[in-house]
Amino acid sequence: MPRHQDVPPVNLDDLRRELGSLLPRPPHSIRAVALGASSRETPWRIDRESERGVERLLVRFGASCSANEVAALEAMDSHALPTPKVLLWDEKGTRLGVPLFVSSYIDGGPLLAGMKANEPWAEELYVDTVCEVQSITANDLPPGSMDKMGGSESALDVLDKAHGRFHEPSSLVEAAYRRLKETWPGAPGDRFSNGDLWPENFLVQDERLVGIIDWQHAGLTDPIFEFLLPFFLVPELRERGIEEAYCARMGFDPAVLAWYHGLEFFDSLSFVLKLGKPYEMHTAETLQRDLEHWLDEN
Repeated sequence: MPRHQDVPPVNLDDLRRELGSLLPRPPHSIRAVALGASSRETPWRIDRESERGVERLLVRFGASCSANEVAALEAMDSHALPTPKVLLWDEKGTRLGVPLFVSSYIDGGPLLAGMKANEPWAEELYVDTVCEVQSITANDLPPGSMDKMGGSESALDVLDKAHGRFHEPSSLVEAAYRRLKETWPGAPGDRFSNGDLWPENFLVQDERLVGIIDWQHAGLTDPIFEFLLPFFLVPELRERGIEEAYCARMGFDPAVLAWYHGLEFFDSLSFVLKLGKPYEMHTAETLQRDLEHWLDEN
């Protein structure tokens, strides 16, 4: 018997029929491969074998579907940056009994590997791509596209939401909150983003960008806070000048980076304490020490 996580949460005959409708010729067979976590809500890669050979699709079912992602990908279809193509979107679940989203599947390796290996081409490609994404305006996309995606969230919104997650704020939390409020460098202006500028979402082949994936949270956001996530989660990316190069490209004062690092510690500590478990390598104890050090330095 197949394991629970190996079987999509739909009737496979119905799924085969729906996927067959996307091809001129019906597939001889389909094979489902769970991507990411072992869950029936994870995205799936579907391999279809037909007379044309094997083609791959990315499929989401039920709760893992995102109308926001569909809107973002449809908007990006007119842009030069490579993104998956929406092939089927059944939001109401009329075809399989659950919402169904099908897009093209992009084969490629994560850019993060090259960045971790300290490859100059990877660092340059990351900065170039982020700047290109964040330079997209409403005029660069079909009319009304931005209205269909998530609303904007400023750095101060992030700060206030994080403060609200603390059940009983400590003196350290309150001191950091006041300092962040008092020293806020001002809004850099919301910019467009896929909502997750994590280098594993940038797919490459032969040192060339072939796709940007994971657009579920696309919309307008604070560009600096969005950009800094990889450097918070992957310590070996720090102190290479990548953050400063990004600021120079975007016209931001690199002096503001220190404020955003404090916001990262504050925001992450609120999640770690609320969920009761570490965030990657960051624990409540390490984040409190980081926040104390940040207060001493700022």
